[in-house]
Amino acid sequence: MYVLTGIISTLLTVVISVISLAYWLGRKFASIDMKFEEIDNKFRKIDERLKELRQEIRSSARTVTSLIHSLHTHLIDFMTMKKLFTPEEREYLLREIERLATAHKTALNPLKPEEVKFILEVVREIREKDPKEIDLSKLDKIMEIAKRWLMEDGCEEAAKLWIVTYTLKAILRRERGDLEERK
Repeated sequence: MYVLTGIISTLLTVVISVISLAYWLGRKFASIDMKFEEIDNKFRKIDERLKELRQEIRSSARTVTSLIHSLHTHLIDFMTMKKLFTPEEREYLLREIERLATAHKTALNPLKPEEVKFILEVVREIREKDPKEIDLSKLDKIMEIAKRWLMEDGCEEAAKLWIVTYTLKAILRRERGDLEERK
């Protein structure tokens, strides 16, 4: 009987120790889980703040882009009105448009083949026709192509294509008499 009592008391001590240990571990794991939840909440807040910052940066970038665009178009119109562009510069702009449109001969060309063809046809038309016979909306189409390219790839060539095309359009407007110096 003493042996049975000894075994039972030993077993009871072990069981109580195991239960105590399990309870203690459970509390520790609960505490660890709470800390992980706190960390998750902090990361969620950081993610939300990063999203807000990205939106603010995009908004600021759009504002800066708009300001640069406005400044550039005003400057080009003013220079054109003052007759600062020569026929040689006009020809340079045409060559530059051709170069930018055909610079990417590989499969990596961001311009579609029909866009390249259209751009080259417009350049040929500008060289061959009187400025009054040229449909300026075709230059607007080239600027739309350049803007799409710029938005998709953000590359310098796309921005340059837009700038050069806008400058050429301003020169043509001046040659047509659409952009006269105000007195």
